[in-house]
Amino acid sequence: MKVVGRSIVIAGLANRRAGRIFGLENLPFMPNIPLAALVPPGLPAPDPTFADDWATAITTTIELILVSAGIAVLIGVPTAFFVSQLRPNHWLVRIWTFFAFVTLAMPLILLAAAWESTAGKFGWLVTTMTGGNLGWVGWIHGMHGVALVSLATVWATRRISPVAIQQAALDFSPCQIWWRVRLPIALPWIIASAIGVMVLASTEMSVADLHSVRTVADQFYLFYSVDPNTTSVLVSTLVPMLVGGIPTLLWFWLQRRRWKVASDWDAEPVDAPSITTDTATSGIRLTAMAAVMSCTLLLILPLAGLIVQTGHAVEVVDGQRQATFRWQASVRAIAEAPKLFGEEIAWTVQLAFFSIILSLPIAMGLARLARSSKASGLVIDVLGTMLFLVPGPVIGMTVAAFFRLPLTGLDRLATHTLVPTLLAVGVRSVLVSYAILRNAYDGIDDATWRSGQMDGSVAWRWWHLEIPLLRRGLGIAALAVAIVSAGDVPAAMPVLPPGVTTTGTRLFGLLHSGARYQEASLAIVHTGMVILLCGVISAMRLHLRRSSKGVD
Repeated sequence: MKVVGRSIVIAGLANRRAGRIFGLENLPFMPNIPLAALVPPGLPAPDPTFADDWATAITTTIELILVSAGIAVLIGVPTAFFVSQLRPNHWLVRIWTFFAFVTLAMPLILLAAAWESTAGKFGWLVTTMTGGNLGWVGWIHGMHGVALVSLATVWATRRISPVAIQQAALDFSPCQIWWRVRLPIALPWIIASAIGVMVLASTEMSVADLHSVRTVADQFYLFYSVDPNTTSVLVSTLVPMLVGGIPTLLWFWLQRRRWKVASDWDAEPVDAPSITTDTATSGIRLTAMAAVMSCTLLLILPLAGLIVQTGHAVEVVDGQRQATFRWQASVRAIAEAPKLFGEEIAWTVQLAFFSIILSLPIAMGLARLARSSKASGLVIDVLGTMLFLVPGPVIGMTVAAFFRLPLTGLDRLATHTLVPTLLAVGVRSVLVSYAILRNAYDGIDDATWRSGQMDGSVAWRWWHLEIPLLRRGLGIAALAVAIVSAGDVPAAMPVLPPGVTTTGTRLFGLLHSGARYQEASLAIVHTGMVILLCGVISAMRLHLRRSSKGVD
């Protein structure tokens, strides 16, 4: 009841603010009614100044960061340990890796829709995910972070010099080697992934807004995205920079030399020597299989919840509610979704395609400059980190304000093209692809890089040397750009042209409207697109690996 009353008051304040912005003192849909009249009976009237309560928003943001990062690390690192106790080609490891990549590739609003369909107020499991629940918002961010932290940990701990592992095998057991040798060497990657979780929690507002958790980013989106003031912009921008930027820059400065210990992009996973694998007891392997299976089921659960939700119905029989599931209804809802949301899918595909064309060349140029000059790389890293920490609503509002300038052609670009949207979602798309390609460039050893500088012009080296070595990184960067651009709802919403709706923005609206069946079917369509992209990239990687072996 308290959540309902708070939501009504927030809607009233937002509508009144919109009326002042557009010059309407009394809106027809929200007349000048006292706040007390908006609150259900029995609840105290809230203070109308809570829209400017930035102290509470900052506190909530910090709490969400701690909860999200805690869940990601506490589940992700042990999961990576148990995955490492099994062979890399074990069937269970392959299944876990696939669903971890799918979870990581899912936009947060899509992951929120999946958990909402599974355990939300209209879900088919225990109805616990209600509005205003900081724990559940942290859980959604945390499960996304579990995929990121666990994949980063597994990836880094497998790319360590076999000589170091062989020497450690003389003194430690396989479990001790992982915790006392592999984990400390791979720690920069683990910390970097945890910082990524913290940054998303502090700057992403779609999940927080869905559950009425007022973080700094959501506070700006709700009350100030149309009519910003100096305080709102400074708080929304500086708080994420302080929370995520300072730890990130300090860690880069302190640990820069340790990144290359486990950063060989083209290296294959280095397994433990046979002596460590053979000494692993059957009990450890069984425990590892059970743990990996549990984590895999935890990743599959929300995806299965989407399918169940499409055929889930609650009926009243003899005065009692009964929950039923019909496969026919589920199949029909999923089959009708592509036709029902055809326009949203088409716009999303166009946005992802043009974002790849726009972002990859810029990111590749920046990554190459960073590889050529350490000073330039440091400047790009610092500026990129600061820009990545700017919340999406602030970026979208800035782009929208630019296209409202009284210059010829800007208004037509804003209302008839995707140029403003591409610029808004392109900020993070470029930065994410830059981070991937920067690591790919660092994977080129110094001898190859220096010898290439003596062989020809920059264009020749780029085409004949760098592109073949960066094929895998370019494929992953393209996938990342497509996913980020399609799912960056906070940045895209203020700048989408009239009549244009992507699957992410439509899903955001359906989640707020309570249209749970349409929301589930649309989420399945978006998930299918993500899985298809992951499958294409996996096929490309397999083809490139076989091609390289054939050349050898």
